[in-house]
Amino acid sequence: MRMPADEIDVLAAVAVDSDTPFVSTALRLKAPGEHEIRVRIVATSVCHTDVMTKAKGLCSFPIVLGHEGTGIIDALGEKVSGFDIGDHVILSYDFCDRCPQCASGKPAYCNEHGSLNFAGVRPGGAKTHRRPHSTNADVFGSFFQQSSFATYALSHTTNTIKVDKSLPLTLLAPLGCGVQTGAGTVLNTLQVQPGTSLAVFGCGCVGLSAIMAAKMAAAKNIIAVDVNPRRLQLAEELGATHCVLPSEFVDARQVHTHIKTISSAGGCHYAIDTTGIPAVLRQAFDSCRPLGVTAMIAPGVPGTEVCIEMQGLLPGKSLRGVVQGDSVSKEFIPRLIDAWQQGRFPFEKLITQFDGIDSIEAAVVAMSRGDVVKPVVIIDPDYRSTECS
Repeated sequence: MRMPADEIDVLAAVAVDSDTPFVSTALRLKAPGEHEIRVRIVATSVCHTDVMTKAKGLCSFPIVLGHEGTGIIDALGEKVSGFDIGDHVILSYDFCDRCPQCASGKPAYCNEHGSLNFAGVRPGGAKTHRRPHSTNADVFGSFFQQSSFATYALSHTTNTIKVDKSLPLTLLAPLGCGVQTGAGTVLNTLQVQPGTSLAVFGCGCVGLSAIMAAKMAAAKNIIAVDVNPRRLQLAEELGATHCVLPSEFVDARQVHTHIKTISSAGGCHYAIDTTGIPAVLRQAFDSCRPLGVTAMIAPGVPGTEVCIEMQGLLPGKSLRGVVQGDSVSKEFIPRLIDAWQQGRFPFEKLITQFDGIDSIEAAVVAMSRGDVVKPVVIIDPDYRSTECS
């Protein structure tokens, strides 16, 4: 079959369905549209959102997932400005840049957040990938308007962040979602103040990023809660002042009572739940003092409900849903990079590297078992050899 001139060959880790492993598959990727950027992917990290989207069938199959990519621009649409071929970039979530939330500087709450980031198609509804034997695009992509589990991805100016070429692209991928979500919840949403108390429930990438940000914010009591002792050990290394292992307590009431004792003054000023488990979110809420704020980062699957005692709200406590840490990525990611360069935000300690697209399934399994915190898959080994030389 003659290949259309407007497509390129790519290798992608395709999710065929909810139950089977990712399959490395040769595909054809459409050329960038007039407002699109094509990026040669150097590295991509695996996020729990990728895993949950596949496992719970929250997408159309087959699909190319991945939404924490870094790479080098190799083609530009006719109407793209502000970028050049050869620019080094981080890819993040996308937004319409037109709705009231986008206009007010809150793009994470864009009216089109769901369709742009989860529908698996371009904004106009077209697919971007096809199998070589097919005459039409027959594989969903455009996940977070990138689909970075591939050698090349298509992005938009809105979700593409240019970075200095001296920075290591093999390290920066987690900043696109998980790290900015955790750190942003502390610094942007809650605006944690010096001398205050914060409890973080769940010490994966998001939770540990929140702990590092809380240390930057000079919180007095930073309480890490997790069922994995190794995660708690890392949390302490990154800034947690207290660690809580729930299995050491009889029940949830003892857990939040203990946390209140640590934080003093009737509980924490802030709590964050990163688990998406209703009972844990309730513990986080119950751990807060009067006027305390609980941030819910992981909402669970659609239809999941949480029970909060109505009287518990009377002391002025609040429960707040958070998307992407209220981050404007083009502003917040450079801020995190600056903090990392100053030695104040050592997010590299979360990362375990894997080699090649064929290793994406192994990275997913390792993260799901709790063996690693944040797997980063090196897609382009030639870049790494250049980086290390």
